[in-house]
Amino acid sequence: MHLFAPRSFRGTIVAATVGLTTLAMVVVVLGIQLVLEYTAQRDIEQVLRDRSQAMVTIVQRASSERLTVPADLLEPGMVVYDDTGERVAGSVESNVRELADSLGASDRPRGVQGPGDEEQLLATPFTTPSGDSGVLVVSQETGPYERSERYAMLATIVLALLVIGATAVIALKVTTQALKPVTRMADRAADWSEHDLTHRFDLGPPTNELAALGETLDHLLDRVASAIRSEQRLTSELAHELRTPLTAIQGSADLALLRGVEDEAVREDLRQISASARDMAGVITTLLDAARDSTATGRACRVADVVPGLVAIVADRVEVVDRTAESSARIAAPADLVVRAAAPIVDNAVRHARRRVVIEATDHPDRVELVVRDDGEGVDASVREHLFEPGVSGRSRGAGLGLGIARRLARSFGGEVDLDPPAHGGASFRIRLPRR
Repeated sequence: MHLFAPRSFRGTIVAATVGLTTLAMVVVVLGIQLVLEYTAQRDIEQVLRDRSQAMVTIVQRASSERLTVPADLLEPGMVVYDDTGERVAGSVESNVRELADSLGASDRPRGVQGPGDEEQLLATPFTTPSGDSGVLVVSQETGPYERSERYAMLATIVLALLVIGATAVIALKVTTQALKPVTRMADRAADWSEHDLTHRFDLGPPTNELAALGETLDHLLDRVASAIRSEQRLTSELAHELRTPLTAIQGSADLALLRGVEDEAVREDLRQISASARDMAGVITTLLDAARDSTATGRACRVADVVPGLVAIVADRVEVVDRTAESSARIAAPADLVVRAAAPIVDNAVRHARRRVVIEATDHPDRVELVVRDDGEGVDASVREHLFEPGVSGRSRGAGLGLGIARRLARSFGGEVDLDPPAHGGASFRIRLPRR
């Protein structure tokens, strides 16, 4: 049903204008046709009455002693009947002769339509000065009137089509001209969002609706840029404050391990402390880079630029099956940011896989889908609905932060990360990346 729906505001306006004009023209054509039909019928009836009245007057004047019909004055299509219904004089077309004979016995004026609506008849009773009664039946051909109606209707339809076409052209030109500044503003805003948020429309004082819209958007861009700068500043400060103690913790743990610890349990605890501090530092770095890249993107990449970074995460821990060669679409995000978004998914698959991790890519009209699948035990049903929330983990150890960060990073450039429905063996994560 939405297949032929307009895809732009301009198309909607033009379609609505043409639709209303078409509806109005249909009403006008039907109205004109009804008026013409009514007028033609009234003219036919008036002609029949006038002819009948004129002939009755002639017959009455000529019939001072008995019913007399002047044959030289009787027009074609007229028949006079006496009071018994017998034809006295005149003739009509053969196709309405029987109908005229039935009207010859009428005792009051009566009009009827002939067979096929090609002729119309009118019976007019009269009385002569001598006291004789009779009926005059007059026929009138309706073909010329109907032809006039058809010609008028055809001309009206052609005129209506011309009006509709002219309306469509005018509406298209007017809306194109009126919306051209809006199109330019949208193009500029899209370019600025990718490269620089410091630009403004600067349309001047709000003397019209578009200038007022430009001023409103300028204020909105000011607030957005201010919010982004505040977020970046806060993220940088937090990263700096957190990196220092984490570096100290990791350094102390590594130094203690280098000095040598005889107790195996203590050595394992120190290794865990060092690894956790290193992981937390990586998380902080990733979030900081994502906050910076959210306003500095403008670059694009392809799946082929992303896969090497993902394969490097796997290293030699399991077998990697790369099925991304068919993908050639451009992704609307830099390769390093896409790698950071997909890295927790790949790392999760490696930790759960038995022997193999499969990476697939499929191009769609509006997105590129990257699927990471492992051959492990799959995801517990108890945590599927909350898997991307912080603190939730499946069968593996860990705090469960990686998948939530992956989704957050994907959403930062318009993507999404989801867990596919359960299949036979393993888990499958689907990363949707916006196309350029």
